[in-house]
Amino acid sequence: MKRLLLILMLLMPLVSQAQRDTLHLRTEPLVGAVLFSGATLVSLQPELHQYEISLYDHLGLAGVPQQPFDNVLQFVPIATPIALKLAGLESRHSIGEIALLSATASLISFAAVESAKRLYQVERPDGRSFTSFPSGHTIMAFTGADIIRREFGAQYPWLAVAGYCVAALVGVMRVYNSRHWPSDVLGGAGAALLTVSLTYWLYGK
Repeated sequence: MKRLLLILMLLMPLVSQAQRDTLHLRTEPLVGAVLFSGATLVSLQPELHQYEISLYDHLGLAGVPQQPFDNVLQFVPIATPIALKLAGLESRHSIGEIALLSATASLISFAAVESAKRLYQVERPDGRSFTSFPSGHTIMAFTGADIIRREFGAQYPWLAVAGYCVAALVGVMRVYNSRHWPSDVLGGAGAALLTVSLTYWLYGK
């Protein structure tokens, strides 16, 4: 219960900012906060997490041969904005600014993931460690996908869709490979939306 109260206290400034942004049709922080807090609730509540374990067992993923391409695929969305800019596509910011935004968001995401893993201590489906929540691969992939949408989505909507599809595939593969629970993936996606929103807010764009 103390951890849940701590989470709520940490999220309150972000939720407050999200409510203000919603007035300007900027709902990413709110969506991110809802995803992350909902996933956290599932991970920390024994009854909800047990239901998640039962669902995982029903899928029969234990012992399935792993497909480790998600280890590389997670970095594709975060590298894509630079590649698209080098290819001459129009974006909101210059290539230097995109590089700075991507690097900052990645660092914030990494720090958030490592802190959360140490705080929550959720066991992975394969039992190898207690660093399951949230999914680092997923937060990296969705961080890149959200940057793609922000930089290129207005001119090239299909790029935003493609970026989110790749990120979603990374999340699915983390569950398929028995490395994460579904709540870990949802938490990673929510954290990514929060960190990218924070990065662009800090940059003032």
